[in-house]
Amino acid sequence: MTSNGAAGAPLLLDQFLPEYDLAIVHADVFRAPPAECYEAAREMDLFRAPLARALLGLRALPERVADTVRGRGRTPGATAARGTFRLKDMVGLGWILLGETPGAEMVLGQVSRPWKSVAASADVPTTPEQFAGFNQPGYAKIAAGLRIDPYGAGSSIVTVETRVAIRDEKSRRRFRRYWAFVGPFSSLIRRMALRQLAHELRGDS
Repeated sequence: MTSNGAAGAPLLLDQFLPEYDLAIVHADVFRAPPAECYEAAREMDLFRAPLARALLGLRALPERVADTVRGRGRTPGATAARGTFRLKDMVGLGWILLGETPGAEMVLGQVSRPWKSVAASADVPTTPEQFAGFNQPGYAKIAAGLRIDPYGAGSSIVTVETRVAIRDEKSRRRFRRYWAFVGPFSSLIRRMALRQLAHELRGDS
């Protein structure tokens, strides 16, 4: 893949999750060059938007409650309160950096059971190689990608895509029920992220 994210280049997502059951894609055009868009997207803190912070907190609530019941409510970890929520903050919080083309594309991966109150498991991949080869039933294999493509003179297309692959029908049904509730909120967070990125690229306060 070329380092400038040229349109038509192979997707990093295709290297790690070429076959999937669900794909969610949001994209927009920004009046800024690709390198500037990429850095702004990578460093953007979603917690700066109060509604996005509230929605992300709601998604994490079941796991925080489960940790409290187990007596881990005061221990630091993935479900502890965080000061920022950026792409780079996701690495180490249940997500793996699968691959990156600086200035053009980043892909994060996670294997979990999002339909459970505690989605994480100790028996999941921790490296890109393990993620690519994981086929165990009972889990959702999730890859989230940020891609920047040049668009005309000095503008860029920013694409945010999430893919989900599930290997067994029982887990697929569970995920469908989960996504029927969570999906609209997840899409709203992505749309808000693109709007926030536009504000930050314009230098709005």
